[in-house]
Amino acid sequence: MTEKTNNNLINGIAADFLHINDRAIHYGDGLFETILCYNNQLCYWQEHFQRLFSSAKKLQIVCPEEHVLLQDIDKLLAEQDNARQHVYAIKIILSRGLSERGYKFTKKIRANRIVSLSMIDAAYSSLVTKQLLSGDLFLCEQQASINENLAGLKHLNRLENVLARNEWADTRSTSTIIDGLMLNANQYIIEGTMSNVFAVKNKTLYTPDLMYSGINGIMRDVIMASAIQANIITSIVNVTLNDFLAMDEVFICNSLIGIKSVNNLLNSSYQQKEITESIFYSLLSSMDRHTHHV
Repeated sequence: MTEKTNNNLINGIAADFLHINDRAIHYGDGLFETILCYNNQLCYWQEHFQRLFSSAKKLQIVCPEEHVLLQDIDKLLAEQDNARQHVYAIKIILSRGLSERGYKFTKKIRANRIVSLSMIDAAYSSLVTKQLLSGDLFLCEQQASINENLAGLKHLNRLENVLARNEWADTRSTSTIIDGLMLNANQYIIEGTMSNVFAVKNKTLYTPDLMYSGINGIMRDVIMASAIQANIITSIVNVTLNDFLAMDEVFICNSLIGIKSVNNLLNSSYQQKEITESIFYSLLSSMDRHTHHV
């Protein structure tokens, strides 16, 4: 019988259990990052670490130094059999740490870091397959909350995304769905349950304004920078569902999938892929500049 490889580290030590008084459990008091890793390459590592660092500063959580997190990741990968042959989602969770009962925390509190590794199917990611994958969007009833102070942060309070994702079941009739679309109380489109969204109309690229709701994803920033460099007109706007249904192209993005093109949303079909494909292949050509070897 082979020994089970370790897939979780808590503060650099192999462990599967977090202390019951950790604030991540009681209040969702923390942050997380999810990073694509294949061929022992961390995709967009610097962008992930910088977001974790700046978000931790905003929430007054002490962020581990970069080399500490990289040591944790290296340790996990070293314990996997044939790590180079597999594709992984590496998740970093930064909890504020242990405290007494109540919302108040002390300045001396010590943050806890959790680094975990999960194998994923290579066919799930356009970045790995090098092919633009596609599917349909589902319209969720669950709203994205409005909170200007927390908008953009990838904090641990993800209950609304959990509820939205479970509005459609994993059955044959929903097998083509790649994500669910979420609006806020102002009826503006914000994001997918696990992705940011883009749309194209008359060769102009649009993405929702995330000033009051949603997560500002790593891939979202990369795509906007790539589009601007390619002289594609890019606009951050408040967009309604009717606006979205009238678009020429729609695609979603996140750090694991890269980009996936949307074929259908409700009764609208998106036949054009020109701008989507242009941005996708631009991402592929620049990948080497955004990877970190471990």
